[in-house]
Amino acid sequence: MKKTLIVLLSLFAIAFPLMAGGSGETTEAASSSGSTAAELTGSQIVAEPTTFTIFLTMNNMPFDSDWLVWQEAGRRTNVYLEGIIPQSNSNEEEAYNLMLSSGELADIIGYKDTAVLEQLGRDGGLIPLNDLIDQYAPHIKAYMEENPAFAGYCYSLDGNIYMIPKSQELVSAEYWWIREDWLDKLGLEVPTTVDELYDVLTAFRNEDPNGNGIKDEIPLFDRAGDKMPDEYLYLWDSSTEFYPRDGQMTFEPLEDNFVYAVKNLAKWYKEGLIDPEIFTRGAKGRDLLLSSNLGGCTHDWVSAGNYNDSLAEEIPGFKMLAIAPPADQNGNVTERVARTPSVGWGISSQCEDPVTVIKFFDYMFTEEGAELMNFGVEGETFVYDENGNVQYTDKVMNSELGPLEYLRTCGIQYRIGMLQYAEYEYAFMTEAGKQANELYEAHHEWYPENLPPYLDGALILKYPPELEAEYQKIMSSIRPYVDEKFQSWMLGTSDIDEDYDEFVQELYDRGIERAIEINQIAYEIWLGEN
Repeated sequence: MKKTLIVLLSLFAIAFPLMAGGSGETTEAASSSGSTAAELTGSQIVAEPTTFTIFLTMNNMPFDSDWLVWQEAGRRTNVYLEGIIPQSNSNEEEAYNLMLSSGELADIIGYKDTAVLEQLGRDGGLIPLNDLIDQYAPHIKAYMEENPAFAGYCYSLDGNIYMIPKSQELVSAEYWWIREDWLDKLGLEVPTTVDELYDVLTAFRNEDPNGNGIKDEIPLFDRAGDKMPDEYLYLWDSSTEFYPRDGQMTFEPLEDNFVYAVKNLAKWYKEGLIDPEIFTRGAKGRDLLLSSNLGGCTHDWVSAGNYNDSLAEEIPGFKMLAIAPPADQNGNVTERVARTPSVGWGISSQCEDPVTVIKFFDYMFTEEGAELMNFGVEGETFVYDENGNVQYTDKVMNSELGPLEYLRTCGIQYRIGMLQYAEYEYAFMTEAGKQANELYEAHHEWYPENLPPYLDGALILKYPPELEAEYQKIMSSIRPYVDEKFQSWMLGTSDIDEDYDEFVQELYDRGIERAIEINQIAYEIWLGEN
């Protein structure tokens, strides 16, 4: 920690002249290409091929300069990127800390956590992009002006922009999926409330819908890992996180809904309705349970609909169906998980030519750059049909990896500042996926108003720098404790009625009141920006 702090302070000293002098003044002097507009052709940003280093990874895939779309972007713009993370390193946090401790920053830096990037910016490791955007990034500037929510995500609370995030056209993200073929076999209707869902899951468990004569069905399962508790607690309008109600921030484990929800989950688990390996099965759980004809219901992404095609021969009649979120005990239908602008990339204080880099960032918001990063190379990964719609080529659609994974091996839709088109997904969605998306996109009322973005089980809020360290310290003690107690209650190794008073007192002893106060401040900042 001390070593990292020393490095960051040193970086701030290096970056201070740049920030004090104004990004335009300094970056023009630093521009290495010396190109003029007359020397450039097509989409070229610089006259000669220029390479910048980049720290970036996504889904355990470090940036690879050989990826199709990045080679094509280089050919079109003359700007090439070289990743500094070894291809064998899948630990993003470890790689990030190693870069910081070395004192040698990549020219371009992205990271999984917005707060970490903004802190790096405040410490001087990333330069403010405000002036650079005004002077050299007209497409980013226009998009920010047209999309206030996106702009709000760009700005750090100190008024600076340290990173350009990825924006997304779609609102819906995850959906409730259920085995329609099992419903039909047992003569059941689609559940519309949490109580009806309980009845359906009980039938899945007891009435042998897979027809093998064995009571081996797993009615409710999830591959969501550490955010799984919230996936289920949503059914009773609760979570293990913070949540605003009527303008006031609450910590839901302190609310009555939480106790009610946990009791129900403990009952469901005891009765065999929930995967007995829910906490340990991991990301491959969906593949395993569906391909074995064991899984009945889950909360997951659009790709859950792909199994209707991939398992059609192996399991005749197999059909996953997207359904509306079941109404909770109070009759409310909500879907907390929605798409939100996500972490993108920024320019480090050690970059010698930030003008060229910001122009490259801006290219991603042009029609040509957006097409490249959403669909790839025309004729190689996609074509336009007679109606002007994107159609992925056979090599994408018939890949053994599946369309999405194949596109990722081309570097498409990486974690960068860009606009993700809805058509990018529609073009490879199965019929079940399209129906799921159309269902949820047609019901934006399911997504609560005045609610900050929800990502990976938690609200996305920005904390004032002077409060962030205090908040993180408090929650580093509270989160593990809450997760531990929740798991013990759900698995039945302890009883929430017996433990709850002591649990609440422990939360107060660990500083939950102060954490709620800080979240209220952050929430009011978000309300002011939106």
